[in-house]
Amino acid sequence: MAKFDRMEFPKKYPIPNWLKLLVVVLVFCGILIHNCTQEHLSQEIVISDVKIIDYSRAHIEVTYNIYNKSSLDRDVWLLLFVSDSKGEELASTLFLIKIKAGENVTKIKIIDKLNKPLINNIKPEKATIEVYKRKVFS
Repeated sequence: MAKFDRMEFPKKYPIPNWLKLLVVVLVFCGILIHNCTQEHLSQEIVISDVKIIDYSRAHIEVTYNIYNKSSLDRDVWLLLFVSDSKGEELASTLFLIKIKAGENVTKIKIIDKLNKPLINNIKPEKATIEVYKRKVFS
């Protein structure tokens, strides 16, 4: 019977140190670019006149104005937070809207999943909306 000499498999090739350093520098630059673009996006979107217009035991209806100052159409993630008079969270939601360049529009958002039911004397007092900034490190 014939004997075969096998090659050493897998052959180990160490990664050069300069390549490891290059990857670390590129990751760091990517995080910086991500943070700058998130900050720039939040400066281009203006949200105003946030009001609670209607509520019941099962839903809260919020209206707001949004203005896109940039020259590009945007898909923007917004974070809506509704609280009662004590500052406790009644509802919050994260949602996506599309807004055209230079557009100033009034929109309505209905929240139908509440953290606490609106019973007895609990009623929504304050609503805030902000541009959701994605974070690399929380």
